Amino acid sequence: MPNTLCGMHRQVVRARETGVKGRVPLWRWALWWLILAFALVLFYVLLTPVWMGLRALAWLADFRARRRPGYRPPVTPS
Repeated sequence: MPNTLCGMHRQVVRARETGVKGRVPLWRWALWWLILAFALVLFYVLLTPVWMGLRALAWLADFRARRRPGYRPPVTPS
């Protein structure tokens, strides 16, 4: 190995050569769990009600359209 490699790069090269990986720092675990918690809140708490509201509006629009005279369904059953 050339002496111009930085310390972190040397560790990576050494880990690849020996097949031994170092420990994951605690701050990376904390960051991982923080991002995961944020994603769960975003998708399950915020976006699910938005999606359900859009589906309810679509159902209501379809229901109102079926009550009009001359309604033709967009898809005909075969």
